[in-house]
Amino acid sequence: MVSLRPALIHLTPRQLEAVRAFNKLPEAESLAAANKRVANILRQAAAKGESYNHAVPELLKESAEQDLFKALRGTSERATKLFNAGDFTGCLKSFAVLKTPVDAFFDKVMVMVDDPALRRNRLALLADLRAEMNRVADIARLAA
Repeated sequence: MVSLRPALIHLTPRQLEAVRAFNKLPEAESLAAANKRVANILRQAAAKGESYNHAVPELLKESAEQDLFKALRGTSERATKLFNAGDFTGCLKSFAVLKTPVDAFFDKVMVMVDDPALRRNRLALLADLRAEMNRVADIARLAA
């Protein structure tokens, strides 16, 4: 994750500014908590030897996981452009739109299901979410 190993230290003040701006958003608390939950799920899955790659849209069964995938894909495209332009605040703020699909995913989708292919794909979706959201900073650290 880029946020955990900044390559250019002179960018750190701008990244901190972005985190402060993100933290003021009404969605920040919920997204930080979800990000922390994702980190815990992925850590537990790794401890059990689970492996996964990027989420495959054809394997998404529930509408809540399909909605999250679509929202993440669209948001990531916008966020990547902002990130590459050095607009870290805009990049982080762009993820605020994911609050509703992330909440719906956790309300309606069981990640650790018995079907290994489905489980791996859901873990991959969460890993994709975490990687995209944490490009500027580890948002989970904002969670209480």
